[in-house]
Amino acid sequence: MKKGIKLNVVISLLLVFVVVVATVANLVYATNALRTSLTTNYLENNHNYTNKLAEGLEYVIDDMQQSITTIAKLASFPDFEQKDLDIFYQSELEHFNSIFVTDINGMIKLISPKIIHFDNGQIVQAGTVIETDIMKKALSTKKPFISEPYISAVGKLLMLVTAPIYNKNGVFEGVVAGTIYLEDKNIINHLLSTHEYQDGSYVYAVDKDGKVIYHPDPEKIQTDFSDRPAVKIVSKGISGYKEITTPEGIENFAGFSYIEDLGWGVVSLTPKSNLNRPLFNLVIKILAQSATILMIVLILATILVKRLTKPLTTLAQFSENPSANKEHQNSFNISSNIYEINQLTRQIRRQFVQMNKEIQLDGLTGLANRKSFDVKIKKWMERNDAFALVMLDIDNFKAINDTYGHIVGDEVIKYLANSIMKFATMDDLVFRYGGEEFGILMKGKTETDALHVAELIRENIAITDSPTGMPITISLGISSYQGSEVHPNAIIERADKALYQSKEKGKNQTTIYQEEYITKI
Repeated sequence: MKKGIKLNVVISLLLVFVVVVATVANLVYATNALRTSLTTNYLENNHNYTNKLAEGLEYVIDDMQQSITTIAKLASFPDFEQKDLDIFYQSELEHFNSIFVTDINGMIKLISPKIIHFDNGQIVQAGTVIETDIMKKALSTKKPFISEPYISAVGKLLMLVTAPIYNKNGVFEGVVAGTIYLEDKNIINHLLSTHEYQDGSYVYAVDKDGKVIYHPDPEKIQTDFSDRPAVKIVSKGISGYKEITTPEGIENFAGFSYIEDLGWGVVSLTPKSNLNRPLFNLVIKILAQSATILMIVLILATILVKRLTKPLTTLAQFSENPSANKEHQNSFNISSNIYEINQLTRQIRRQFVQMNKEIQLDGLTGLANRKSFDVKIKKWMERNDAFALVMLDIDNFKAINDTYGHIVGDEVIKYLANSIMKFATMDDLVFRYGGEEFGILMKGKTETDALHVAELIRENIAITDSPTGMPITISLGISSYQGSEVHPNAIIERADKALYQSKEKGKNQTTIYQEEYITKI
């Protein structure tokens, strides 16, 4: 006889294959999920960051304009002099590199600091005439003015914030101007430069023409970035985020925001290579976990094979005895990791549950049967639970069968069962005692409670057409558990006596059993 592959080898190889496939699938899914999550986080964080920078810059520029406007109002008074300007300048050091007052021709009347020396030897002081196009525009505008960043005569990237001076007669007398050297220390440079991350991320800002006005690399200042993807978008007044590649070939997560009042764009970039480390760590973690799981699976596979025949044998023996008694059913407990065994076990258990259910239910009405009633009343008595018992019977049922036939008679029985259920609670047990006789076990109810429900049922039946085409009537008897009975028969007999008393007194009535006499309703 040809020898086959041993079962433990087959199962072990299969489980190893499953673990490897699951590991690969988990690895692919987890890395993709992490990559997507990190990508979204980087993009959104960069966008949120540039939004905050844009809001901060707008606030700072607005604050600068208000400060210069305030000085311009004071400079309109004849007694405004150098010391006053010096005081203002000292309070605005973080905003401006210098503040000066000019006449209508652009000649400096007051300046703080008083003398400014530049590296090229040029000196600016009171009496110096500023003839740049920007100054001419500020003078001709005669309104608060913020210039575009431009290269000054001394080669520095400069912004000018001005406000007009009008005397008390409304005559224009010149401007107050604050200079901001974007490459020197001031609040704008501080805002853009002190938020650089340590993960290769950086921020740069461009003017409306796409020229760089701030970059962590000073060599990039005034470089034309207008052809860069993020700048192209933000120059259109659009804020958002996008994955881009720089001209150097570096892939980045970019967030960008447009500053409407200035026409500037702020761009924050994070290299996509930042994903590599967390993704690598994730792969190592998953592989380590999978190796551990694989070892555990192999050990479990060995144990599983040894135990495989035992549940199969038990299952076969049990399935050979479909009429097993209750004790056998309760002992039927197979623990297995094999899907087919578990499925078959559950199916057999379901069949026994169904069999037990069918044994406990009346086949015609679907109500609990006599067996279920016996179990329930015995259980309640053992626990000493208070309850009432209502027994009821269809009046003249034999005549119904004789007149309409047994099929209609069965329909009448089902009709009565449904009618009783309408008045039963979740704690009640409605059962068919036999033939046309029914009962209701009412947990926690007194005979008075039971009487109320019984009368509702009786009155409803008496006025509702049955399957015969007309109403039928029922007679009912009530008893209750007194706590002293040792057998359910005593309670049943009392309810039956009360029921028969209802029959003898003319039917269609309810009677409560009493020791000395029977109360008839």
